[in-house]
Amino acid sequence: MTDTKQLLEERKKRILDAIALEKPDRVPAVTLGNAFAAKVAGMSLKQFVEEPEAGYKMLVDVFSNLGDIDGTQQAHFNPYLLSPMWNSRVKIPGRDLPDDSLWQMEELELMTREDYDVILEQGYEAFSARFQHEKLDDPLAKLGPFMESVPGALKAWADRGLPVMALGVVTVPFEALCGGRSLRAFVLDLMQIPDKVEAVMETVMPAMVKEAQGFMRAFPDVMGVWVGGWRTASQFLAPKLWERFVFPYYQQMVKVVVDEGVIPILHFDAKWDRDLARLRELPARTCVLSLDGATDIRKAKALLGDHMCLMGDVPAQLLTIGTTDEVSEYVAALLQDIGPEGFILSSGCDIPYSAKLENVKAMFAARG
Repeated sequence: MTDTKQLLEERKKRILDAIALEKPDRVPAVTLGNAFAAKVAGMSLKQFVEEPEAGYKMLVDVFSNLGDIDGTQQAHFNPYLLSPMWNSRVKIPGRDLPDDSLWQMEELELMTREDYDVILEQGYEAFSARFQHEKLDDPLAKLGPFMESVPGALKAWADRGLPVMALGVVTVPFEALCGGRSLRAFVLDLMQIPDKVEAVMETVMPAMVKEAQGFMRAFPDVMGVWVGGWRTASQFLAPKLWERFVFPYYQQMVKVVVDEGVIPILHFDAKWDRDLARLRELPARTCVLSLDGATDIRKAKALLGDHMCLMGDVPAQLLTIGTTDEVSEYVAALLQDIGPEGFILSSGCDIPYSAKLENVKAMFAARG
């Protein structure tokens, strides 16, 4: 075994030990921050989107030189991926925005209540194909070069001895429907026509499961997959709505991922404090709960520390406007309070585009 392959296996084991709640030789640290890396490298976001091979090579070069890390959360990224996931339009740098402006999701009511009937009559796959063509400008058609670059990205990370934790994102019907309807309109739907919304979700879910299974089977060596949660966070919904329209679908999707032999990485942005205890109903020592700084990670440790691995959660604002000493102190407190078992150090969600380079280096250096 070459030194690089040995290093790759050592780092992968460190991550897997953390997920299994075993005590690793040290707390693993992983990275995530596509736009930030582009800024560090002097690559425009337009080029990052349009030239995926150059993009992943840049990511590997930037992060492998930032400090002693154990891997990356994801191998590569393209903002067109966001559009079909949320049934929303995405503004692209160099197309809709200046070359170095961060991609943005548009909050528009692109789906109507009448579309619910179409989904129930024709199925979600047929609806989605037409909807993406008519309302989203065919995002999947623009992803060909990116998808062709994924194997190269995985190899590039491995060649540096850095495992990739997750490849791709799956989610639940709430996120797709809420994105298409817009938050305000969808919340009204939940209150005014709840039975119809539930029937639509029951139609959407099998299509999402089929897509998730197909993706994971296309990449059989993948370690994990993100199970994304954004507008499904507890802070946005009353308990009765969350219990009916959110959590049962996460239970189903997590089971699908686990049954494929893949690790569910619960990428849960926003505040989930109220319902953290419910996550004990997911498979033990199997999932990773990735937090972004809004959820109380110490509460999560108290409720879930013997059940699932936690990942995070150095906040975006600290990396952006904090000092290196403040970052180091925050990380030291995390290591003491959350680690060493069942903890993976990372940023809360992405390292922000505006993060200070010295703060990101301090985050990894503080791991020791």
